[in-house]
Amino acid sequence: MAPWTSLAPDGSLEPVHIHGVGDTSVHLCLPAARGAELTELGWATPHQYADFGTEFLIYGLRCAPELDVVLSLIEESIAFARQPDGEQLLGHISA
Repeated sequence: MAPWTSLAPDGSLEPVHIHGVGDTSVHLCLPAARGAELTELGWATPHQYADFGTEFLIYGLRCAPELDVVLSLIEESIAFARQPDGEQLLGHISA
């Protein structure tokens, strides 16, 4: 496991976590360039405790159709954790 692919400070692998039913925001790890793209598009912001520039907050859902977008970002985060040094399969979310 590469440390920049995990949110867990104890060294365990945690590429993503959801904040619950009351707050549907998500913390996840993505390649820095992808996170910057999502930030530019208004989907994300850098995590306030980002150590590697790969930790981002994905805003909570505003409507049901956004669920597909957030699920695809979770899949990207898991793929990033599985192959942090390899070619990344990046989604294409637009504004």
